[in-house]
Amino acid sequence: MCVVIGSYRCMNTTQSNDNKRAGTRRVTSKRSSAERRVLVCDLSNAHAELSNVVESAGWKVDSAETTVAAEKFLYHNEYHVGLVIIKTNDQVEALDDLLTKHQLHWVAVVEAKLIGEIPVAALISDHCYDYHTLPCDEPKLLATLGHAYGMSVLRPKPATQDIMADEDTKMVGKSDSMLSLYATIKKSARVDAPVMITGETGTGKELVGRALHTQSPRAEGPFVTVSCATIPDNQIGDVLFGTDSESGKLEDANGGSLFLDSITDLPATQQMLLLRFMQSGQIEDHRGGQRSIDVRIITSSHNSIDEAVKNGVFREDLYYRLNILHIEIPALRDRIGDVDSLAQFFFEKFSSESPGRIKGFSQQAKIAMHQHHWPGNVRELLNRVRQSMVMCESSLIQAMDLGLGSQGGGEGENDAPTNLDEVRAKAEGDFIRKALERNYNNVTETAGQLGVSRVTLYRLMKKYGVNIAGSGRRNAATSK
Repeated sequence: MCVVIGSYRCMNTTQSNDNKRAGTRRVTSKRSSAERRVLVCDLSNAHAELSNVVESAGWKVDSAETTVAAEKFLYHNEYHVGLVIIKTNDQVEALDDLLTKHQLHWVAVVEAKLIGEIPVAALISDHCYDYHTLPCDEPKLLATLGHAYGMSVLRPKPATQDIMADEDTKMVGKSDSMLSLYATIKKSARVDAPVMITGETGTGKELVGRALHTQSPRAEGPFVTVSCATIPDNQIGDVLFGTDSESGKLEDANGGSLFLDSITDLPATQQMLLLRFMQSGQIEDHRGGQRSIDVRIITSSHNSIDEAVKNGVFREDLYYRLNILHIEIPALRDRIGDVDSLAQFFFEKFSSESPGRIKGFSQQAKIAMHQHHWPGNVRELLNRVRQSMVMCESSLIQAMDLGLGSQGGGEGENDAPTNLDEVRAKAEGDFIRKALERNYNNVTETAGQLGVSRVTLYRLMKKYGVNIAGSGRRNAATSK
């Protein structure tokens, strides 16, 4: 039970626990200052004595009198906890920006008369682990900082290397299909041949095109994009090849790369002109002459370009010119193991748009994301995560916040779960079954993918009635 004593929140009030807390202070004070570093943000510069008290207790203290100074400290150092002193309502807006961007375990020290003010109360509720009123009880403040530090250490910090799998492409994912994609991009970037990128809508074709450019010898040149699907047929020729008064995109991309998105939407007349350029490397300069252009052509298509060629919609000779190198981007449902990393990446990217109290995704939300088919691929995941961060009203994003609260399983109405526990059990059981299927019932690989031990996975399989017996010799062998 959470009990509030004055301005200090503690778990209980027994003398024995007071003694335990005192003991904890004696132990933790022996830690090195590098282990326990606290940022004190005092915009009024009125309570330097609090910094001295904290420092004398064994903390490494950095004091900031402005949010700019605080930002510099936060950029150069890693903090688990911060102490923010609130003296006036006027400080709330600046502090809200700072605390939103840097989600430490903040402890607030605030003038007692301000607690009833809505902006101050909202700031503390949204961003702070706990608060004290002035004049504060110094031993209790130190105990709160110690608790905040301990809780922060327990919270898992997503490692950048686990989220950003490939520094060169700036793409997220460590599944086998993505590792293969990174390797293909690196190989294709070394040469200057045209590249055709295919994949479903929302898989990130332009991102792959940009990665090809930035890793190529043309990286210092321009990267110019043209969406063939969004430009009217009677204008795309001028956009690509220019007019008497304006240069076209081909000329703008001279020395670099031109990315033609949705290439199958290019009109037949412009296909012919593009083919002519591919053959000669020259365009008309509108003065009757020819001008050579040095540009690498990268194209993409979400439609079946083979069907377009077969049906005569797209020129076969141009297709062979453009498709010297071919890169296929996997759909998100084919690399479902990357969903957690992608969701966390987007969560951190848009964290400034959400209340500071949101700490991440609930287990229920993660299960729902793994079960979803993702017809819109990575772009759909981005949109759902961003939406959830606005709609979430608790500390963890739920499936309903993601718009994934009603996942149909195809079973009859009589088989549908009747309460939340049954919903969770069914979802977890189905999730484990699908994970085993993806790994050909290899328990060791499945456990590693799910981030649990083999013993835990066997226990969960028993709990949810997941049985892989009788699945064949290979399955029996690989489950050992």
